[in-house]
Amino acid sequence: AIQCVCGAMWIQRSSFSMAGFSAHHSCRAVPRRPILAAVAVAFALVCLFSLLEQCFTAGSSSSLTKSPARASSVQRRFLGDLFGDDSKQAPAADDDTVYEDEPDRGGAYAPPGYDRKRMVYNVVRYPHPALREENAEIKAFDRRLRTLADNLFATMYATGDGIGLAAPQVGVNLRVMVYNSNPSTKDDETVFVNPRIIRSSSEMNVEGESCLSFPRIRGAVHRPMWVEVEAMDWEGNPFQRRIDGFEARLFQHEYDHLDGIVFTDRLGEASLAKVQGDLDFFIEDFKRSFTDLEPAVNRLETSQDVAEEETSEGGADQE
Repeated sequence: AIQCVCGAMWIQRSSFSMAGFSAHHSCRAVPRRPILAAVAVAFALVCLFSLLEQCFTAGSSSSLTKSPARASSVQRRFLGDLFGDDSKQAPAADDDTVYEDEPDRGGAYAPPGYDRKRMVYNVVRYPHPALREENAEIKAFDRRLRTLADNLFATMYATGDGIGLAAPQVGVNLRVMVYNSNPSTKDDETVFVNPRIIRSSSEMNVEGESCLSFPRIRGAVHRPMWVEVEAMDWEGNPFQRRIDGFEARLFQHEYDHLDGIVFTDRLGEASLAKVQGDLDFFIEDFKRSFTDLEPAVNRLETSQDVAEEETSEGGADQE
């Protein structure tokens, strides 16, 4: 802008000087004034166009410098979604990886694509047979395992009041369980793969418990005050951990699901009598809703039970 103004003033001033000079020496001094004025205007226009071009170039350069920031934010959203850091982000792409064939992985009641797609599962209710089936150990520690855990957390949060969920509760008969004792933050999210209780306290306490698979039912359950557990991490490496307090009760509740045990199996006679009417209603409702399935009212004997009985019998013979 300064260039335009100064240039026009300089040319205009020059035109006045030349006009004065020509007045004394030539009779054609007057016609030269409009010509010089036109030259001044043309020069000013050239400067103006040059200024506009610089502004446009600067604007384009500024836009380009912002592009990497936008690309970076898109990348962060993708990574956060992939690893389950933010449940509000768009779902990650479906997993198209070809894995080693594992027939009936997850069991007969597993939802289609349960470990390949991001989804919120339906929580099965008592007496669905998935709650009583034997649960297989995880053998392949790959992306499918992470997808399953992410979906379990998403389902747990979607219920509104859940703080723990085991894979059998969504029809997936695998030994995977998750919980978060403080759902207001994700810092306490915990996942156990192939867990096993190796030691527990002899001292017991009793507290009321409820379960997502038993709506509106609550009862007092006796449990050890602490447990020591073995489990696997994401890469299949074993680790041990001692858990006590409320978290120990939460762990044991979800761990029971992996053994086909529901919390009503542990109720005393008086507590069970109070909820028996609700349990009978669940059974009749299940029969009406799932005519092709048999209600699994009682726990089934598993291969683990058989192995424990054989070990016990073998020890008795040695004694």
